[in-house]
Amino acid sequence: MTDTPVKPARNWRDLGPRMVSALVMLVVGVLVILAGHTAFEMLLSVMAIIGCWEFYNMARHKSHTDDGLVIKDFYALAAYFVLFILGLVGLWGLSIMTGPAGLFYIIALVVATDTMGYFVGRSVGGKKFWPSVSPKKTWSGVIGGWVGAALVATVVAVLMQGMHIGVLQGVMIVVFSVLLSFASQLGDIAQSALKRRMGVKDSSNIIPGHGGVLDRFDALLAVGAVLFLLRLIM
Repeated sequence: MTDTPVKPARNWRDLGPRMVSALVMLVVGVLVILAGHTAFEMLLSVMAIIGCWEFYNMARHKSHTDDGLVIKDFYALAAYFVLFILGLVGLWGLSIMTGPAGLFYIIALVVATDTMGYFVGRSVGGKKFWPSVSPKKTWSGVIGGWVGAALVATVVAVLMQGMHIGVLQGVMIVVFSVLLSFASQLGDIAQSALKRRMGVKDSSNIIPGHGGVLDRFDALLAVGAVLFLLRLIM
């Protein structure tokens, strides 16, 4: 039996609120990063507080359902909470090591992945990537995200030619960036899996069109966690 092709999803009703919220977050993020590491630490602290509140709300919501909170729910919450903390610590360390340049690059990768994935997935549609966990994510959107990250990395690699990096180093930058792009997508999927288990659509409604901090920054937190782990083994 062959899979029936999925028609492209063309529901753009949430595009307006998403873009306005994204623009506000972008401006705030840029200003905070340019203000220096202390300001970025304060932003991470705010994210940590709101994120913990969202964890609590999701757990409370699940506890009020017919099934209630079971041991597997606690495992899921604990696993994602570890990812959340490692992501925050990873971003904090990146700020110390690279300053604004590294943060802007990682954010650019995540934004390119998310934006290209969103538009390609909505326009092209196709086979679902992991329907049991993230019903809306398609292979076309996933690959579109990789392309977006690769384009950002290619531009940076070309600009870095003035620093006398070789072609091989440039290729490695692109490959590593695509791997980080995939990590960001897996972070999004992990958050989707947690929300499905908790029986909620979003972790909160604090960001119009995006949900909560855990919804909007799940990809960035996953990349931060990967960078933290890489620092431990390298």
